[in-house]
This record gives sequence, C-alpha cells and structure tokens, in this order.
Amino acid sequence: MRVKIESTGGFTGRNTVVALYDTAGLPAGHAGRIREAVDALAAAQARGEPGEIGADLPAYRITVSDEGADGEPHVYEVRGDPAAGGASVLGTLLEGPGRS
Repeated sequence: MRVKIESTGGFTGRNTVVALYDTAGLPAGHAGRIREAVDALAAAQARGEPGEIGADLPAYRITVSDEGADGEPHVYEVRGDPAAGGASVLGTLLEGPGRS
C-alpha cells in the first residue's frame, strides 16, 4: 500500500507533499500502524463523520493506492489539527510509521 499525504490550501493555495509511505518496504509493525490509520480513515468516511469545520484549519489530502480490490486510489480529505488528539489518525500518519 502506498500512502501520500498532502497539505492543501493555505495562503498560497498550494498542495505540498508532507509524507509518503510504501508499506511494502517497511517492517511489519510500522506497516501495521499505517494500515490501521488508513482503516480508521475509511471507517470514519463510511460513517459520514464530517470532521472539524473552519477556514483556518489545516487541511490534508490522503491518497491511498493499494494493489488489491478495484485498483483505484482512495482519497480522503481531512481537516483539523493533528496535534489536537495525541492518538489521532492524522497525527499517526504525519509522524511517520516508525514513531509510537
């Protein structure tokens, strides 16, 4: 699974890649943390959770490409401060697979 996280919008309106992972090249424990975070994003989207609202919040686009199922990448739009919750899904993805 490949995961690309982009910071979107902001004053310049630019998209900037802030993290990029390929779980095939990671140790099993690290890859598992990334996979769990992506699964949590998918579950939140399936439940229709709206996320935080506010024009001044950081925004991220998370693109997940997996060699399984339909072969199409899944894209998640996330708003909010990843530091707001210590165990936040976005915080886990931004910190990297090797951090706890």
